[in-house]
Amino acid sequence: MKEFPVDLAAIAARDAYALTNHVKVDDAIAYLNSKYGDAFTFSQENMLKGKSGGPFFIKSRTAFGFTLVGKGAFYGHAFIIFRGTEYLADILTDLNISVSSSSTGKPVHDGFNKSFKSMELQLISFMSSAEMKNVHSIHCIGHSLGGALATVCGDWIQTTYKRKPYIYSFGCPRVGLYGFASRCTTGVGSERIFRAYHKTDIVPCIPPWPFIHTPNTGTDYYLWSPGMIPMGEYHKMKNYVKSVEDKTWQSITRVNNLEKDENSIMNWLKDSSYVGLTMSSIEWLNQALIFVLKKCMDGVAWLISETFSTSFTLLDQLAYILNKGINLANTVSDWVMYLVKKILQVLGMSDAIVTADLSVQFIRMALQNLHQRVNGYAKDALSKALVDGRAI
Repeated sequence: MKEFPVDLAAIAARDAYALTNHVKVDDAIAYLNSKYGDAFTFSQENMLKGKSGGPFFIKSRTAFGFTLVGKGAFYGHAFIIFRGTEYLADILTDLNISVSSSSTGKPVHDGFNKSFKSMELQLISFMSSAEMKNVHSIHCIGHSLGGALATVCGDWIQTTYKRKPYIYSFGCPRVGLYGFASRCTTGVGSERIFRAYHKTDIVPCIPPWPFIHTPNTGTDYYLWSPGMIPMGEYHKMKNYVKSVEDKTWQSITRVNNLEKDENSIMNWLKDSSYVGLTMSSIEWLNQALIFVLKKCMDGVAWLISETFSTSFTLLDQLAYILNKGINLANTVSDWVMYLVKKILQVLGMSDAIVTADLSVQFIRMALQNLHQRVNGYAKDALSKALVDGRAI
């Protein structure tokens, strides 16, 4: 066995929720041992405990998953499994837009990073024991927030231990900025990163740009779901399990072709036809924002977040750069105008634009409203996807 089969990876991600489906942790452990005792041993000792990375007043320490060394058919394999979004604190983590440095010094979502670091000492201990147990393959698995943690964890393992793990995520949000995505993709290898997502799962669309997905090159693993409007139903892990039944990773492979060509982006920006907030328009806006920022920054949009002090938020940086673009040649300022108009059109705020005054504050307002609207969709999806409706 090289990579873990897609159906088994999905089941592992689903069953990490046993930690919150049962009233008592001991009951969850007993259930998991009764189901998987031939392959793994679950206990309090190998249970990951971490803190969510939400606002200071609502950080909770909860059971996030397990570190497991396989036996029997899985001898030589180690598994680090993170549960997904279950509590309100986790939802706030997912929607918290700020960055901090990963173990490689690259910018990642601060909430995910803090959650991971709260478990780092346990993972160091596990990696030490795994190296003494003839482990040759390490698998990091998770759904939703758990997928983000699995991605950060995989990058950390490669950087710290010079070992290339496998990373499997389902419905994973965007974990970091370009520097992190590129470093993780290169270090771990795109062929070892398996990111599966439903077409109408809103969570993979957040946080919006400049956050991007890992891997940023190679292949994605695409699962069909109906409609164009974001649905909480298709973020649920049970539906990911159902979607991959009798499938292989190869059968759901899709070349990573999300990047749209410049002519298509320019035509979309100039098109005055009505555009609402859909899965498609969210992706078009992400690509259009990259296109315009490259124009404003002489082709290097990825420099954002590395050219400002930490006192600037990401939205501040974006608004500042776009505002500066207005003072450049008409070939740049026109595209800034098209972008802001399109954002307001998608938001149903076309009448709000004042062409003579695209101030930093006005542009930031438009960007903030877009982020809030997308995050509102995501929060609704996450609320509907709660396994048993429990909160803090």
